[in-house]
Amino acid sequence: MKSAIALALTSAVTACGGTETPGRPLAIDSVVDLGLLPLPPKAIGRDGGMSGALGGKVLWTFGDTFLTEHNHVDNSSVLSATSGWSTAADPLALVQNLFGAEPAQLVPYTADELAANTADALNGYALWPGTVLDVGEATAVVSFQQIKRKSGSGFDSIGVGTARISVDATTATRTPALLFAAPEPLYVPQVVEEGFVYAFSCGQRGFLDFACKLARAPLADVETRAAYEFYDGSTWTTEIMRAAYMIDQTSVAPSISYNAFLGKYLAVSCKILSSTVLIRTAAEISGPWGEATEIPAGTDGVLAPPHADQYNYLCVEHPELASDASIVIGYSRPTEAFQGDVRLARVTLR
Repeated sequence: MKSAIALALTSAVTACGGTETPGRPLAIDSVVDLGLLPLPPKAIGRDGGMSGALGGKVLWTFGDTFLTEHNHVDNSSVLSATSGWSTAADPLALVQNLFGAEPAQLVPYTADELAANTADALNGYALWPGTVLDVGEATAVVSFQQIKRKSGSGFDSIGVGTARISVDATTATRTPALLFAAPEPLYVPQVVEEGFVYAFSCGQRGFLDFACKLARAPLADVETRAAYEFYDGSTWTTEIMRAAYMIDQTSVAPSISYNAFLGKYLAVSCKILSSTVLIRTAAEISGPWGEATEIPAGTDGVLAPPHADQYNYLCVEHPELASDASIVIGYSRPTEAFQGDVRLARVTLR
Protein backbone atom coordinates (compact mmCIF):
# COMPACT_ATOMS: atom_id res chain seq x y z
CA MET A 1 0.00 0.00 0.00
CA LYS A 2 1.24 3.50 -0.80
CA SER A 3 2.10 5.89 1.98
CA ALA A 4 -0.10 8.94 2.54
CA ILE A 5 2.69 11.13 1.10
CA ALA A 6 2.92 9.03 -2.07
CA LEU A 7 -0.86 9.14 -2.48
CA ALA A 8 -0.88 12.91 -2.07
CA LEU A 9 1.90 13.36 -4.60
CA THR A 10 0.24 11.00 -7.07
CA SER A 11 -2.98 12.99 -6.84
CA ALA A 12 -1.03 16.07 -8.00
CA VAL A 13 0.15 14.29 -11.16
CA THR A 14 -2.30 14.52 -14.05
CA ALA A 15 -2.20 12.63 -17.32
CA CYS A 16 -3.19 14.39 -20.53
CA GLY A 17 -4.39 11.19 -22.16
CA GLY A 18 -3.40 9.83 -25.58
CA THR A 19 -2.35 6.51 -27.08
CA GLU A 20 0.21 4.48 -25.15
CA THR A 21 3.30 3.28 -26.96
CA PRO A 22 4.34 -0.39 -26.69
CA GLY A 23 5.89 -1.38 -23.36
CA ARG A 24 4.83 -0.62 -19.82
CA PRO A 25 2.32 2.27 -19.52
CA LEU A 26 3.71 5.47 -18.02
CA ALA A 27 2.37 6.00 -14.50
CA ILE A 28 3.87 7.98 -11.64
CA ASP A 29 3.82 6.75 -8.05
CA SER A 30 5.56 9.62 -6.25
CA VAL A 31 7.69 12.75 -6.70
CA VAL A 32 10.14 13.71 -3.96
CA ASP A 33 12.34 16.81 -3.74
CA LEU A 34 16.01 15.88 -3.33
CA GLY A 35 17.32 19.40 -2.76
CA LEU A 36 19.50 21.86 -4.63
CA LEU A 37 22.91 21.51 -6.16
CA PRO A 38 25.08 23.68 -3.88
CA LEU A 39 26.50 26.98 -5.06
CA PRO A 40 30.25 27.58 -5.36
CA PRO A 41 32.05 30.28 -3.35
CA LYS A 42 31.10 33.90 -4.16
CA ALA A 43 27.98 32.78 -6.06
CA ILE A 44 24.42 33.92 -5.33
CA GLY A 45 22.65 31.91 -8.01
CA ARG A 46 23.02 29.91 -11.20
CA ASP A 47 21.08 27.89 -13.77
CA GLY A 48 21.56 25.06 -16.24
CA GLY A 49 22.36 21.85 -14.42
CA MET A 50 23.02 19.45 -17.31
CA SER A 51 25.09 16.37 -16.59
CA GLY A 52 26.68 13.16 -17.80
CA ALA A 53 28.78 10.26 -16.59
CA LEU A 54 32.48 9.72 -17.24
CA GLY A 55 34.84 7.27 -15.54
CA GLY A 56 32.49 6.54 -12.64
CA LYS A 57 31.89 10.24 -11.91
CA VAL A 58 29.12 12.67 -12.84
CA LEU A 59 30.04 16.04 -14.36
CA TRP A 60 27.51 18.84 -13.84
CA THR A 61 27.51 21.86 -16.14
CA PHE A 62 25.87 25.23 -15.47
CA GLY A 63 24.90 28.09 -17.77
CA ASP A 64 25.21 31.40 -15.91
CA THR A 65 26.61 31.72 -12.39
CA PHE A 66 25.88 35.08 -10.71
CA LEU A 67 28.61 36.34 -8.38
CA THR A 68 28.96 38.81 -5.51
CA GLU A 69 31.98 40.43 -7.19
CA HIS A 70 33.62 40.75 -10.59
CA ASN A 71 35.13 37.53 -11.90
CA HIS A 72 38.69 36.75 -12.96
CA VAL A 73 37.82 36.04 -16.61
CA ASP A 74 36.13 39.14 -18.05
CA ASN A 75 35.65 41.29 -14.93
CA SER A 76 31.84 41.01 -15.02
CA SER A 77 29.59 39.76 -12.21
CA VAL A 78 28.32 36.76 -14.17
CA LEU A 79 30.41 33.78 -15.26
CA SER A 80 29.11 31.36 -17.89
CA ALA A 81 30.01 27.69 -18.19
CA THR A 82 30.86 26.59 -14.65
CA SER A 83 30.89 23.00 -13.42
CA GLY A 84 31.48 20.45 -10.67
CA TRP A 85 31.91 16.71 -10.13
CA SER A 86 29.92 14.29 -7.98
CA THR A 87 28.94 10.61 -7.95
CA ALA A 88 25.72 8.87 -8.88
CA ALA A 89 25.45 7.58 -5.31
CA ASP A 90 25.52 11.12 -3.87
CA PRO A 91 24.82 13.58 -6.70
CA LEU A 92 24.34 16.59 -4.41
CA ALA A 93 27.82 16.22 -2.86
CA LEU A 94 29.22 18.50 -5.52
CA VAL A 95 32.96 19.11 -5.74
CA GLN A 96 33.07 22.55 -7.34
CA ASN A 97 35.56 23.25 -10.11
CA LEU A 98 37.38 26.37 -8.89
CA PHE A 99 39.99 28.86 -9.99
CA GLY A 100 41.41 30.03 -6.68
CA ALA A 101 38.45 31.08 -4.53
CA GLU A 102 35.83 31.43 -7.29
CA PRO A 103 34.24 29.21 -9.95
CA ALA A 104 36.38 28.17 -12.87
CA GLN A 105 35.16 28.53 -16.43
CA LEU A 106 34.56 25.09 -17.91
CA VAL A 107 34.67 26.11 -21.59
CA PRO A 108 37.20 28.90 -22.23
CA TYR A 109 36.38 31.97 -24.34
CA THR A 110 38.10 32.68 -27.62
CA ALA A 111 40.23 35.82 -27.74
CA ASP A 112 37.50 37.63 -29.71
CA GLU A 113 34.78 36.64 -27.25
CA LEU A 114 36.88 37.72 -24.31
CA ALA A 115 37.69 41.06 -25.92
CA ALA A 116 33.99 41.72 -26.59
CA ASN A 117 33.08 40.87 -22.99
CA THR A 118 35.81 43.05 -21.55
CA ALA A 119 34.70 46.00 -23.69
CA ASP A 120 30.93 45.60 -23.08
CA ALA A 121 29.75 42.62 -21.05
CA LEU A 122 26.05 43.43 -21.58
CA ASN A 123 26.55 42.94 -25.33
CA GLY A 124 29.20 40.27 -25.06
CA TYR A 125 29.18 36.50 -25.20
CA ALA A 126 28.20 33.59 -22.98
CA LEU A 127 28.88 29.89 -23.43
CA TRP A 128 26.05 27.69 -22.14
CA PRO A 129 27.16 24.06 -21.77
CA GLY A 130 24.74 21.18 -22.23
CA THR A 131 24.79 17.44 -21.74
CA VAL A 132 28.06 15.63 -21.09
CA LEU A 133 28.39 12.91 -23.75
CA ASP A 134 30.32 9.73 -22.97
CA VAL A 135 31.41 8.69 -26.46
CA GLY A 136 33.42 5.69 -25.28
CA GLU A 137 36.79 7.45 -25.15
CA ALA A 138 39.10 8.72 -22.40
CA THR A 139 37.48 12.15 -22.66
CA ALA A 140 33.82 13.15 -22.78
CA VAL A 141 32.33 15.64 -25.22
CA VAL A 142 30.62 18.69 -23.74
CA SER A 143 28.35 20.51 -26.15
CA PHE A 144 27.67 24.21 -25.67
CA GLN A 145 25.73 27.08 -27.21
CA GLN A 146 27.54 30.26 -28.18
CA ILE A 147 25.29 33.07 -26.95
CA LYS A 148 25.35 36.75 -27.97
CA ARG A 149 23.90 38.97 -25.27
CA LYS A 150 21.63 41.90 -26.23
CA SER A 151 21.97 44.86 -23.84
CA GLY A 152 21.70 42.53 -20.86
CA SER A 153 17.98 41.91 -21.45
CA GLY A 154 17.98 39.32 -24.22
CA PHE A 155 20.18 37.00 -26.21
CA ASP A 156 20.62 35.13 -29.48
CA SER A 157 22.06 31.66 -29.88
CA ILE A 158 24.49 32.02 -32.78
CA GLY A 159 26.47 28.78 -32.72
CA VAL A 160 26.94 25.33 -31.22
CA GLY A 161 30.36 24.06 -30.28
CA THR A 162 32.02 21.14 -28.52
CA ALA A 163 34.81 20.70 -26.01
CA ARG A 164 36.64 17.70 -24.51
CA ILE A 165 37.18 16.99 -20.83
CA SER A 166 38.80 14.20 -18.81
CA VAL A 167 37.74 12.81 -15.43
CA ASP A 168 38.14 15.28 -12.55
CA ALA A 169 39.42 18.03 -14.86
CA THR A 170 38.48 21.64 -14.16
CA THR A 171 38.64 23.04 -17.69
CA ALA A 172 37.69 21.50 -21.03
CA THR A 173 39.63 21.85 -24.28
CA ARG A 174 37.48 23.68 -26.78
CA THR A 175 37.25 22.42 -30.38
CA PRO A 176 38.45 25.38 -32.51
CA ALA A 177 35.62 25.40 -35.05
CA LEU A 178 31.93 25.58 -34.22
CA LEU A 179 29.90 22.48 -35.05
CA PHE A 180 26.86 24.44 -36.26
CA ALA A 181 26.77 28.18 -36.88
CA ALA A 182 24.05 30.64 -37.86
CA PRO A 183 22.38 31.16 -40.24
CA GLU A 184 21.94 27.40 -40.60
CA PRO A 185 19.76 25.68 -37.96
CA LEU A 186 21.65 25.04 -34.73
CA TYR A 187 21.66 21.43 -33.52
CA VAL A 188 22.85 20.71 -29.98
CA PRO A 189 24.24 17.15 -29.40
CA GLN A 190 22.48 15.69 -26.38
CA VAL A 191 21.89 11.92 -26.51
CA VAL A 192 24.18 8.92 -27.02
CA GLU A 193 22.27 5.84 -28.16
CA GLU A 194 23.24 2.67 -30.07
CA GLY A 195 26.38 4.03 -31.69
CA PHE A 196 25.04 7.48 -32.53
CA VAL A 197 24.97 10.93 -31.01
CA TYR A 198 21.59 12.64 -31.46
CA ALA A 199 21.25 16.42 -31.63
CA PHE A 200 18.20 18.70 -31.42
CA SER A 201 17.31 22.03 -32.99
CA CYS A 202 14.32 23.71 -31.34
CA GLY A 203 12.35 26.86 -31.95
CA GLN A 204 9.00 28.56 -32.39
CA ARG A 205 6.87 27.50 -35.36
CA GLY A 206 3.67 29.35 -34.41
CA PHE A 207 1.95 31.22 -31.58
CA LEU A 208 2.93 29.39 -28.36
CA ASP A 209 3.89 26.48 -30.62
CA PHE A 210 7.44 25.27 -30.09
CA ALA A 211 8.97 22.11 -31.50
CA CYS A 212 12.28 20.35 -32.17
CA LYS A 213 14.00 18.68 -35.11
CA LEU A 214 16.47 15.79 -34.91
CA ALA A 215 19.94 15.07 -36.30
CA ARG A 216 22.48 12.31 -35.68
CA ALA A 217 26.11 11.39 -36.30
CA PRO A 218 28.22 8.31 -35.56
CA LEU A 219 29.91 8.49 -32.14
CA ALA A 220 33.36 8.77 -33.67
CA ASP A 221 32.25 11.80 -35.70
CA VAL A 222 30.37 13.77 -33.05
CA GLU A 223 32.57 16.83 -33.66
CA THR A 224 32.37 16.68 -37.47
CA ARG A 225 29.61 18.78 -39.08
CA ALA A 226 29.71 16.82 -42.38
CA ALA A 227 28.90 13.57 -40.55
CA TYR A 228 25.45 14.70 -39.44
CA GLU A 229 22.23 13.60 -41.09
CA PHE A 230 18.73 14.86 -40.38
CA TYR A 231 15.38 13.16 -39.80
CA ASP A 232 12.76 14.22 -42.34
CA GLY A 233 9.81 12.46 -40.70
CA SER A 234 10.39 9.06 -42.25
CA THR A 235 14.09 8.64 -43.06
CA TRP A 236 17.53 10.23 -42.60
CA THR A 237 18.96 12.72 -45.10
CA THR A 238 22.10 14.83 -45.41
CA GLU A 239 19.97 17.83 -46.44
CA ILE A 240 19.55 19.95 -43.32
CA MET A 241 16.57 21.93 -44.64
CA ARG A 242 14.51 18.75 -45.11
CA ALA A 243 14.47 18.04 -41.36
CA ALA A 244 10.97 17.73 -39.88
CA TYR A 245 9.68 18.51 -36.42
CA MET A 246 9.62 15.34 -34.32
CA ILE A 247 8.49 16.51 -30.85
CA ASP A 248 6.43 19.52 -29.78
CA GLN A 249 5.49 21.43 -26.59
CA THR A 250 9.11 22.25 -25.82
CA SER A 251 11.02 25.48 -26.51
CA VAL A 252 14.39 23.91 -25.72
CA ALA A 253 15.57 20.39 -26.37
CA PRO A 254 14.03 17.77 -24.08
CA SER A 255 16.21 15.18 -22.41
CA ILE A 256 15.65 11.80 -24.02
CA SER A 257 16.80 8.43 -22.70
CA TYR A 258 15.87 4.79 -23.07
CA ASN A 259 14.07 3.66 -19.92
CA ALA A 260 14.48 -0.08 -19.28
CA PHE A 261 11.65 -0.18 -16.71
CA LEU A 262 9.13 1.18 -19.23
CA GLY A 263 10.71 -0.53 -22.24
CA LYS A 264 10.54 2.69 -24.29
CA TYR A 265 12.14 6.09 -24.74
CA LEU A 266 11.39 8.78 -22.19
CA ALA A 267 11.38 12.53 -22.90
CA VAL A 268 11.39 15.14 -20.11
CA SER A 269 10.85 18.87 -20.65
CA CYS A 270 9.19 21.95 -19.15
CA LYS A 271 5.73 22.98 -20.29
CA ILE A 272 5.66 26.28 -22.19
CA LEU A 273 5.10 29.30 -19.89
CA SER A 274 4.69 26.99 -16.90
CA SER A 275 6.64 25.32 -14.10
CA THR A 276 4.99 22.01 -14.96
CA VAL A 277 7.24 19.10 -15.97
CA LEU A 278 6.13 17.05 -19.00
CA ILE A 279 7.04 13.37 -19.41
CA ARG A 280 6.33 11.53 -22.66
CA THR A 281 7.19 8.16 -24.16
CA ALA A 282 7.87 6.74 -27.61
CA ALA A 283 8.94 3.44 -29.10
CA GLU A 284 11.67 5.19 -31.13
CA ILE A 285 13.84 8.21 -30.36
CA SER A 286 12.40 9.90 -33.46
CA GLY A 287 8.83 9.42 -32.22
CA PRO A 288 5.94 9.58 -32.59
CA TRP A 289 5.69 10.83 -29.01
CA GLY A 290 2.59 10.17 -26.91
CA GLU A 291 0.59 12.70 -24.95
CA ALA A 292 2.31 14.10 -21.88
CA THR A 293 1.96 13.16 -18.26
CA GLU A 294 2.23 16.33 -16.19
CA ILE A 295 3.99 16.96 -12.89
CA PRO A 296 2.78 20.39 -11.73
CA ALA A 297 5.04 22.41 -9.48
CA GLY A 298 3.88 22.70 -5.89
CA THR A 299 5.12 22.44 -2.33
CA ASP A 300 6.32 18.84 -2.73
CA GLY A 301 8.36 17.09 -5.37
CA VAL A 302 8.93 19.92 -7.84
CA LEU A 303 9.09 23.32 -6.15
CA ALA A 304 7.48 26.36 -7.72
CA PRO A 305 9.34 29.68 -7.95
CA PRO A 306 8.63 32.05 -5.02
CA HIS A 307 7.11 34.66 -7.37
CA ALA A 308 3.94 33.97 -9.38
CA ASP A 309 5.20 35.70 -12.53
CA GLN A 310 8.23 33.38 -12.85
CA TYR A 311 8.56 29.84 -14.22
CA ASN A 312 10.92 26.93 -13.73
CA TYR A 313 12.93 26.10 -16.86
CA LEU A 314 15.44 23.63 -18.27
CA CYS A 315 13.55 20.58 -16.96
CA VAL A 316 15.61 17.49 -17.82
CA GLU A 317 16.20 13.92 -16.75
CA HIS A 318 19.64 12.79 -15.57
CA PRO A 319 19.75 9.19 -16.94
CA GLU A 320 22.98 8.34 -15.10
CA LEU A 321 21.00 8.67 -11.83
CA ALA A 322 18.13 6.34 -12.84
CA SER A 323 17.65 3.07 -10.99
CA ASP A 324 14.96 0.38 -11.31
CA ALA A 325 11.62 2.21 -11.39
CA SER A 326 12.91 5.68 -10.51
CA ILE A 327 14.38 8.57 -12.47
CA VAL A 328 15.91 11.85 -11.33
CA ILE A 329 14.90 15.11 -12.96
CA GLY A 330 16.50 18.52 -12.58
CA TYR A 331 15.25 22.04 -13.21
CA SER A 332 16.31 25.65 -12.87
CA ARG A 333 14.17 27.54 -10.35
CA PRO A 334 14.35 31.35 -10.34
CA THR A 335 14.26 32.89 -6.86
CA GLU A 336 15.20 36.59 -7.04
CA ALA A 337 16.56 38.83 -9.80
CA PHE A 338 19.75 37.23 -11.16
CA GLN A 339 19.47 34.43 -8.62
CA GLY A 340 18.19 30.89 -8.77
CA ASP A 341 18.59 27.27 -7.76
CA VAL A 342 19.24 24.10 -9.71
CA ARG A 343 17.17 21.44 -7.94
CA LEU A 344 16.70 17.69 -8.28
CA ALA A 345 13.62 15.55 -7.72
CA ARG A 346 13.19 11.77 -7.73
CA VAL A 347 10.24 10.45 -9.73
CA THR A 348 9.20 6.88 -8.94
CA LEU A 349 7.30 5.08 -11.68
CA ARG A 350 4.86 2.23 -11.29
